[in-house]
Parts: sequence; C-alpha cells; structure tokens
Amino acid sequence: MSRHRSIRNALLAGLAAMAALTAQSQTSRVIVLHHADSLIGRVIDGEDVRELIGDVRIAQENVLIRCDHALQYIQQGRVELTGNVVVEDDSLVITSPRGVYHRDPRRAEAFGHVVLDDGVSRLEAEYGEYAVDSRIAFFHTRVVASDSGSIMNADTVTYDRARRFMEARGRVVLFTPTDGVTVSGGRFEHDAAHAYSRMTLDPVLMQRDSTGDRVDTLIVRSRLMESFRDSTRRLVASDSVEIIRSDLAGIAGSVVFYTAADSILLRTAPVLWYGETQVAGDSINLYLQRRVLERIAVMGNAFAISRSDSQYAGRYDQLTGEWLSMTFAERKLERIDVDLRATSIYFLYEDSAANGVNKTSGDRIVMRFAQGQAKAIHVYGGVEGQYFPESMVGRREAEYRLPGFLWRGNRPQVQASDVAPHRMLQRVPH
Repeated sequence: MSRHRSIRNALLAGLAAMAALTAQSQTSRVIVLHHADSLIGRVIDGEDVRELIGDVRIAQENVLIRCDHALQYIQQGRVELTGNVVVEDDSLVITSPRGVYHRDPRRAEAFGHVVLDDGVSRLEAEYGEYAVDSRIAFFHTRVVASDSGSIMNADTVTYDRARRFMEARGRVVLFTPTDGVTVSGGRFEHDAAHAYSRMTLDPVLMQRDSTGDRVDTLIVRSRLMESFRDSTRRLVASDSVEIIRSDLAGIAGSVVFYTAADSILLRTAPVLWYGETQVAGDSINLYLQRRVLERIAVMGNAFAISRSDSQYAGRYDQLTGEWLSMTFAERKLERIDVDLRATSIYFLYEDSAANGVNKTSGDRIVMRFAQGQAKAIHVYGGVEGQYFPESMVGRREAEYRLPGFLWRGNRPQVQASDVAPHRMLQRVPH
C-alpha cells in the first residue's frame, strides 16, 4: 500500500506542479524567443536576465517584437529593447530607437523618434506607449498626428483604436489641407466612428485664401468649435463667436460654416460689419462664391447703419425692415434691398457741405452704391417721406435715429495670439 500511496502522491504532486505552471503561464503570458544571433545568461541585481543579441525576434501571443539587442528580466517580465525597435500588433506597427516591453500588463513603451502607424492614423513623438489589451496609445512631447485628411500637433495625444477616438491636449494645432483651415486650441477630440470632432479651450480658426494678388484671411474665435463630417459637412462655432475677414467682421452666439455650400450662418444676436456699415438682425446669412462674398441676407428686425461722413461725427445713414439684403460685385458693396416696413434715414450733402436729412418709408427700399459710397435711394409702395433742413439737424443728430439704433464699438480685431499658434504647425517632430 505504501508503494501505491507513494506513486499516487507523486502523481498528485506532478499534477499540482503542472496546474501551478499553467496558472503562471496564464497570468504572465509567456514571452517566446523566436530568434537571436546569440543568448547570454546573466544576473543583474540578483535577478536572472537573458541578454539577446543580433536580429532579436520575440513574441507574446499576437504581439511581435524585433530589435538589435534586448535584456529580458525573467521575474519582472520586463524586456529592454534597443536598436531598430519594431512592435507589431495586428495592423499596428510602432518603431523607435529604444523601448521597453512589459509582459504581464502587455504594454510597450518607446523612446526617441517614436512612430505609430495602424493604416488609419499615424502618431509621431519623442515618447509613446501602447496597451495591447485595451488598444490604447498615449504619446507625449512634440506629438504629430496625421490621417488621410488632416495633420495635428499637440503636447499629448491619447488614441483609442477600439473606439476610433483621439484626444489631444496642450498646444493643439490642427490643419486640414482640403479646406485650407487651421484650428488651434487647448483640447481636441475626434470621434471617427461618428464623424465628429470638437476643439475647446480658446479655439481659434484661421483660413487663408489667395485669389490673384489678394490674400484673404478668415479668423474665427469662440468657446467651442465642432466639426460634423456626415452628409452635410459643417463647422459650428458657439458661445461668444467672433469673425474677422479682410474688411468683414462679426459677432454672434453661434455660427455655422457650410464648406460645400460656401455659406456662413450667424445666429443668436448676430452683428456684422462691412467697411463702415454695421448690420444686425435676428439671423444673418453670408453667401460666397469660391470664398468671395456675394450676398448678405438679414432676416428679422434688420437694421443697417453706416457712417454718413467722417467730417460729421454722430451722423449715421440708417435702413430698417423685416428683411435686408446686401449685394456685392468685385468685392465692393453694390446695393442694399430692404423689404417689409422699410424705413431709411439718409443725410444729404451738397459740395461736401451738410444739407439736412431725408426720412423715408415704404414697402421696399433700394439703396445703390458706387465705389462703396451710397449714391441713390429708391422707395417703392406706400411711400412716405420727410425732409429736415440743416438748420433743424445741426447738433441734434441723435434725434434722427430710428428705434433700435445701436452703434457698437466692439468690432472684433485681429490679435497676435490668433496667428501665433498656426505658425507652430510642423510636419514631423524632428
């Protein structure tokens, strides 16, 4: 019986050892050596270490690693990699001069000029790490991220391959070559699965457009910028929006840019300035042709104000109505049309001397311009008018302002901080 008991105990011990070995292999996910020109066993700080030299190829499940030289710490499960390091996980490839692979968490770190490419996105930085199981990459220090449609610089980037989601933080600058648009800010999120992106923390958009010998630069500032690349491609800026372009500027609660339609919609208390003309209303639409302004449409409580003459402070030509349209030709204001309860205040001059003011109302008013200056006014339907001679106007200009008149002094201006981040855009980190 003692002999049978001994055999049984030996079998049980062997099974226990095999179970322990299996459990250990399941938790540690053994790293397999496929090739090395030479292998040297060493002890470093009391730990067994394998030194692998020349054409090193190791693997852990689906992860393949290549390098020139490796130090494998057996107990810690850490592998230090140097020389032409390549880490592959399915379609993902990471290259760097040196790195570290952590066995149990299945995490790769890379240092130097690190490049990650999975066929969809490409990341470059001075440091990068990749978690195999979660498929999340984190890169920092002079990060450049690019895909088929854009290139971005940032201080840090987190890339979730499973969710197709990317988050950038720090000094973020994003450039889209197809639109010629550069957007900067403090935080950027891109959800490729839902064709949605947004920039927060003081975002600024800049678009440069060259037409002949003329260069127009569009600048947009807001608290939030969102990009939708679904069936209707559009960029939405919201919360304290400011627009600046050549002699055009505007403010609004929200602005929608339709890239394909070449139009800009201003909503929530919009105000627009063109030259010396200020326009306000419930909503304002800008229509462009190849980025050249063709028409401005103001809907609801439209009010246009223009400085009448620089020599006469306080005198403003005014147009009000329910609907107003400004038409442009060769980049100059050509005419203004006002419909529904249209009213105008128009100051008169003769030989550069002030000569009173006309107040006119009707169903429709058309004001025509030449070289940007008002030259004629036509009133149609239910016409009523009054003329006030200069003797009744001088020093009483404020009395000749229509209800709702408000000349604003907050026209947006270009700031040095608008342009500086966009000059930082770089293709590669080195």
